[in-house]
Amino acid sequence: MRAKLVLPFIGLLAILSGCSNYKEINELAIVLGVGIDYIPDKNMYEVTYQVVKPSENAAKGTGSGSTPVINYEATGKTLNEAAGNSANFFSRQNIYSHIQLVIIGERLAKKESLNFIFDIFERDAGVRVNVPVLIARGAGVKTTMDMLSTVDKIPVQALSGKVKNASETLGEHGQTKIYEVIEDLTSEGSEPAISGVSVIGSKKVGARNENLETMEKTFTKLNGVSIFREGKLVGWMDGKKTKSLQIIDNKLKNTNLRFHCDEKRYNNITINQLKNDTKVDIQNSQAIITVNTKAYGYIVELLCNKDISKRQIIKEYEEKAEKELKKEITDGILAAQNLKSDVFGFGEILHATQPKKWKESRRKWDQLFSQAKINVKVNVSIEETGMRIKPYPY
Repeated sequence: MRAKLVLPFIGLLAILSGCSNYKEINELAIVLGVGIDYIPDKNMYEVTYQVVKPSENAAKGTGSGSTPVINYEATGKTLNEAAGNSANFFSRQNIYSHIQLVIIGERLAKKESLNFIFDIFERDAGVRVNVPVLIARGAGVKTTMDMLSTVDKIPVQALSGKVKNASETLGEHGQTKIYEVIEDLTSEGSEPAISGVSVIGSKKVGARNENLETMEKTFTKLNGVSIFREGKLVGWMDGKKTKSLQIIDNKLKNTNLRFHCDEKRYNNITINQLKNDTKVDIQNSQAIITVNTKAYGYIVELLCNKDISKRQIIKEYEEKAEKELKKEITDGILAAQNLKSDVFGFGEILHATQPKKWKESRRKWDQLFSQAKINVKVNVSIEETGMRIKPYPY
């Protein structure tokens, strides 16, 4: 009888002990962003955390009017040591399940391979690997994370929104996530490409509340795409050529395409549907890359006084649009070739389609890619002209 009573009691203890790791919300610090940088003078890592201030994000009227988040940083010889040292500066235990953005310093990305930086993210089950990554270009990570935004109260939330918006409307900045970086680092036929962010204006003013009270604001701006080789940052791809990364990867959702309609003026179309097919081969010890792109779009702006109700005029504009889109794709590939970095994953395509040729060339792929023959074929179809057929007379 006594044994029958003891067993349920032991089971109850086991259930209760399962809650021993339970923490009250006021004992936790909700981390929304993490930045990792390098301090050359000290030869140490610096980790910056952006943490929610509950009092400033509570119901209206309860806050003090100060910034909605607090940034604090800790240093260490390893990233894990720096993370542990943060306990010396902050009274709460960090919780990482709500991270929205990871920012890597340009200085660190040039010095250290991303393999070592992202090792800690892949090992820690508390960090989601579908979080976007940015490279702080020109300014330190802490400075970049300090910049206050008028529209979005939380700086890393503003940055994350800019990446999403630019990816979906411009096509020049993809949302590169932690797991994608890890996949590229562990692949022999591809390298990472990560969007950069810069600070425009006064860095001191941007970190103060007065930045929210003036029309001439300091702000963060997406600025180019960082190119990596063997895990280290080797250069940048800037301008419209960065679209080539999303085009070849079939991730482009929308983009504007500007092309000359005469010697001085431009027309503009929006491409809202695109399909790309890429083939990679090796013939006579030379890599041959063939890119076939078919795009569909509609006219959004006419600055030349031509009658677009005529099919030959539409055909003329399609051909000019094809020429411009071909240039953007080709320029992007050439930029990567100059840096000997296959950020497009052409090596992976060769591996998947012709494994025998890949096996023979994998150890010298960087060289083969940098000297590859590039064939870009583009077809653009203008499917809509908008509500107005005849242009305004001018």
